[in-house]
Amino acid sequence: MTRERKIKLFIAIICLILCLFEVKQTYAKYTESKEGQTEFAVAMWRILLNGTDISSNAQLSSLINPVYENNSNIASGVIAPSSEGYFDIEINAVNTQVSFQYNISVTSADNTNVEDLVVYAYRIGTNGTITNVNNGINSLTGTVAHNAQNKVIDLRIYFKWIEGTGESMNNVADTAASLGGGTGKLNVSASFTQIPNT
Repeated sequence: MTRERKIKLFIAIICLILCLFEVKQTYAKYTESKEGQTEFAVAMWRILLNGTDISSNAQLSSLINPVYENNSNIASGVIAPSSEGYFDIEINAVNTQVSFQYNISVTSADNTNVEDLVVYAYRIGTNGTITNVNNGINSLTGTVAHNAQNKVIDLRIYFKWIEGTGESMNNVADTAASLGGGTGKLNVSASFTQIPNT
């Protein structure tokens, strides 16, 4: 082989290699990848019961303040036979972004010195109708939608110390309740449950 022929062969091989390299680049797959995180806003669940967040560790009894109706024969701030009064429960869900159901229960307590202390009525809303009940309120339920215009529910619970017809305590038991420095008690329960997507 002549020198000129060797150079031509060498140039041809170089051109072939360059051509193969270019063809490989033309038919190459393009790949690329990305990674990241997606963030989701979590709906707020903030229900206030008489101004206190239900998720706090506050005892329900510390949130309820009984109001006693004026009676010229009984000192203010205490109960005695024939006393009547009420307490309010305000459910404030203004900052809650999910629909939920509430369930309120108010019944006579077993561990009370005043067996004749009973719930006899309730009212929903400041201008609502008073509904009479017998033997307390076992289940007062309602629903608050996440998009409701009014997310504040006002409940008023009426109680009394029965004296006379229907009482289970006689005068001796009434006197014993006051001598021991005891307290009248009602069981109050409030539960809130998110309504799931159906």
